[in-house]
This record gives sequence, C-alpha cells and structure tokens, in this order.
Amino acid sequence: MKRLFSCLLLGLLAVPQSLWAWSNHTLGSYISLRQLPAVVQAPEVEVEPLESFLTQQRAGLVELLDTQEAYAREHFREYPARPDSLRLSLDGRDDLRKAFLMALRLNPDIKLATAVQPPPGGDLPGHVALRPAQVLVFRNLSGWNQWRFLQLQAGEKVPAIDVLASAADEPDFGHDINLFSDNPGEVGQLYGFGTQPFGDPRYEFSSQAPFHMGFYHEDAIIFAGAPYLKRNWPEWRAYQFYGLSRFAFEKGHPYWGYRFLGWAMHYIQDMTQPYHSTPLPGETTTSMLWTAVKAMAGFDADKQTAIQRVADRHTGVESYQIDWLRETLRQGGQSSLLAAYADTSGDGGYPPYSTEYLRDVVAGESHAHAAAFDEAIGHWLEGRKVPAGDFSAGNSPEPFRHDEQLDEQILQLIRHFGSHSRNIAKAALQP
Repeated sequence: MKRLFSCLLLGLLAVPQSLWAWSNHTLGSYISLRQLPAVVQAPEVEVEPLESFLTQQRAGLVELLDTQEAYAREHFREYPARPDSLRLSLDGRDDLRKAFLMALRLNPDIKLATAVQPPPGGDLPGHVALRPAQVLVFRNLSGWNQWRFLQLQAGEKVPAIDVLASAADEPDFGHDINLFSDNPGEVGQLYGFGTQPFGDPRYEFSSQAPFHMGFYHEDAIIFAGAPYLKRNWPEWRAYQFYGLSRFAFEKGHPYWGYRFLGWAMHYIQDMTQPYHSTPLPGETTTSMLWTAVKAMAGFDADKQTAIQRVADRHTGVESYQIDWLRETLRQGGQSSLLAAYADTSGDGGYPPYSTEYLRDVVAGESHAHAAAFDEAIGHWLEGRKVPAGDFSAGNSPEPFRHDEQLDEQILQLIRHFGSHSRNIAKAALQP
C-alpha cells in the first residue's frame, strides 16, 4: 500500500509549483482588513528595529519560546522537536537576531526589510523604493518585479494596516526556504526536520511547501500509504507567530505585534486555497489507488497525466485570480472580487480563533471545496482551447476572459480568505 501511493503522490508533489496561494497576500489583506475597525481605527505605529524589540524583551521571549516548544511537542502532528542547541538563551554574547530566527527555525538569511507594500492606488511620498533583491532571498525574482516595496525608517509612524497587510506577504519572501537536511545550506543539518517530505529539493520554492500546505483531512488509507503527507506544519507556524504577536502587543511593541500577526495570517490565508489543503483535488481515493496500481505495473500514462493536470491547474488558477485582481484595479476598483474580500456576512459563522482553527476550520472548509474547485478549473481550461478570434488592433493585448463557473468558486473561497483574515486579527487585537 505504501509503495502504491508513493508511486503516485511523490511524483505529483515533486512538480515545482507556484506556492503563492492567491498570489500577492498584501493586496487581498488590505481589502479584507479595511472592514475591521480594530485595524483601520488603530493609532499609527512607530517603526522599530527587530534588534530593539529582542534586546528589550529577551527574557520574556526565552520563556515564550520554551512554552511554545513544549506545546508543539505535545499537540502538533509529526512535529520534530527543536534541538536543544537552538534554544534562545539569556546569554547576551551571541548574535541575538540570528539566535532568535534559528530558535524559530526560520531561514536566518531572510532580509526582514523594514518596508511596506503601499495599498492599491496609494503611495508614501518621499520613501525610497527597494529592489526585490533587497527584500527577498531567492535567486529568481521575476515573479516580484511588479510589486512595490517602500523603505521605512526607524522611528517614523505609519498606519497599522500598512504594516499588517504588508507583513501578510512576508512568509513567501524566504522564511521557510532550505530548512531540510537535503536542501542547500547549513541550517537544514541543524534544524531537525529531516529530509524534505515532498516537493523537489532542486527547486528553491519547493522547499517551503511543507510549511505552507497542510493535508489534514484525507482518508486514513491515504495517510497509511503516504505517511509523509502528515509531515507539514502550517498550523505550527501560525501558532508560533500568533503567540509572538500577542506577546509583542502586550509588551508595548505594536509594530512587531502587527508584523508577527501578518506572518501568522499568511498561513491561514494559504490554507483557503484547496490546492494547499488537498494533495490531489478532483481525485477520489479509489481513482488514486487505480492510477497507482497501473503505474506500478508499468502503465504510467494516467500518472503522468495526473501530474501535469495538478501542475497546470494549481499554477493556472493562481494566474487567473491575480489577472482578475489586476483587471479590477485597472478599471477603477469595482468588482465582485473586491466585494468578496470585503464581505463580512460570513465572519460570525465561524468559531473563535484558536490553535486548532487552521486545521479544523480553514483546512477542513478548503478541503471540502476541492473537488468543485478542481472541476471549475477544468471547465475554464477547456474553454481556453476555443480560438478567441482576431484582434483588429494588431498589438492590443487579449482582455481578461472570465469563466462564470470558476468565478463562482473563486468568489466563495475569497470570502473565506477575508473572513479568516479578519477573525485571526480580531482575536489577536482583543485586550
């Protein structure tokens, strides 16, 4: 049984995929959080260097991280215990910034640029624009050429929503890159995560997948055949950063309270995308078994088709959603997509935010939508095969072409994105 599913799923999950769940998290967060008085009416916050926060609160952070580690060892599935050598200590002789990042088991080379992405249609006059290479750790930065990063100075005051919405994109800047023992660099040998459970270690984006995708709701037979699907930890990351956010607010460091909250929010938002909560959307347990049996027998055409289907649909729908958002902004910012981000009607239908919220509520809801979402993507891709006709203008770009069935699915999921973003923010900001 284990060989059956490994034969299929390892191939599928090795495809280098765009892991940008709903593309740029900042754009969606701005629109979602504008409906939350606790954020939009909050006083401006003073920009604070990380080293200042760490130096002032070192003793409290040591206690917090020890408490979080004890909790994680007891409560999170397949959690690999943090090596004792990485524990943050009270000794002030080390590089405190690096020690803190390594105690969290983050990539210690992340830039953590003091910057924000300005809101759609907004700007911060007088601020220097940073290049993507000053913000992200990746070698290939082509995917970020259209985002704007404006540098902030320590001590200046900025709107809380700018800090929070901008921070919601940051975990895609390299937080979870190269943390496994078969990844490039040194920290993978120190962090205790073992080998990368899925994804292809040759692709730098792929190594963050086990922290941004969480498969919690598959049939038991799937986990029995592919136990590595349990080795993913978005709920742990959300727990870490939510706790840090509450701590920072309580200790009088609102800049880092909002920034850590944005980091926690990122993992919640990721899990609203069904391709992050379900390894093979559109496949039943029976169909997966049959495909795996045929592949083991040497007839792997269905396996290769499934691999290509998952890759095309995951990356394709991300492009569709961001193209729709860009079209909306070009046309003045009025559309059903923006209304979905801002729709608060479903917020009260969820339980209060808790440590189990990502797994039980967000991932469960996302997984339940996976089959219909996959079907809608297939419908859209079939429609793209129909010739669009000639353009009389010659060089005019092809306009964004909507698919009604896919639009309906995306709008449902984006409403979830907005509701869950507001719910975690409300929980973190309550006294």
